[in-house]
Amino acid sequence: METSVPNSPDIALHVSRRLNICDNTLDNAQLETRCPLDNGRHDCTPISAFSSTNRLDRLPLELLVEVLLQLDIPSLTRFRGLNRHAMELVNSVHQYTAIIKHCPNIIRAIISIQADAFDCRALYRTLCTSRCSTCDRFGNFLYLIDCRRVCYFCFTRRAEYFPLTSRESSKFFTPNAKPQRNAPSSRKLLEFAKPPSILSLPGRYCSSGITRGGIFQARRLRLYDRRAVVQSLSGGGLPQSDKTTCEPKRFMAIISAPVLLDAGRLVDEGFFCLGCRDETEEKTKHFRIKYTTEEISEHISRYGRIERRPRIPGRLMHVTTDQIMPY
Repeated sequence: METSVPNSPDIALHVSRRLNICDNTLDNAQLETRCPLDNGRHDCTPISAFSSTNRLDRLPLELLVEVLLQLDIPSLTRFRGLNRHAMELVNSVHQYTAIIKHCPNIIRAIISIQADAFDCRALYRTLCTSRCSTCDRFGNFLYLIDCRRVCYFCFTRRAEYFPLTSRESSKFFTPNAKPQRNAPSSRKLLEFAKPPSILSLPGRYCSSGITRGGIFQARRLRLYDRRAVVQSLSGGGLPQSDKTTCEPKRFMAIISAPVLLDAGRLVDEGFFCLGCRDETEEKTKHFRIKYTTEEISEHISRYGRIERRPRIPGRLMHVTTDQIMPY
């Protein structure tokens, strides 16, 4: 169940769940087609009729749940598909069922891009938070390489959300000793280290308003978390090709994420303020800032109620008491 719009009519008519902008993140990657889920179906055929979880039955359910919570989502999904009993076990994990109920596309995205650096418990805990991991705004997106909440401004600008390709990452994994005949290559050292990574999906990325439909990427790329690979984010050796809001790699591991409330029974997707639709001041009012249900009421109380702009049909703006225009 979603949190409802605040009761005040001044607020309810002047907020929106979504912007009329296509950012071409994983939200726009046709995840339902690429990764259909069988949750809710009762006629699903087991992958193997001979698979058995009888040995697991000897363990207490509480211990089984604890073990399942420590599995990454792709592994948990594979286990769930073993047979009907495995499905029932996974479905008994409250954290998993809350995520699949309110955020099925996040599960689809994680499976599709093979994001396996974090477990089910970490994903649930992150979804139960609301702050961006690198600023104090509402983080209405997830960075799926290592499961961090992030806001639009941070994931399009900060170095740590600009992932590295395999070629770029391998440069940071060179043997310390003198070259030997059987010494592992930089690529092998990178594979041994196993920093968090994902395998991107082909498709269009970046805001369509900036790039006329997004930038098309035909190949899947193995992308590594920059923070895990590079010791200093401001150090030498970093690529200088970052195009921020026009950089496709910044969008390949991003998906929108609501906040789970009341132990996963409620969800808050947040709101954009229509009175800020033409604003670009990031520290106060900006059309890209999204607010939780609680924050949107505070925002409007702080900057004034929202009225129609004079002489500009369909446009809204914040006004203080002495600025309110007569009807």
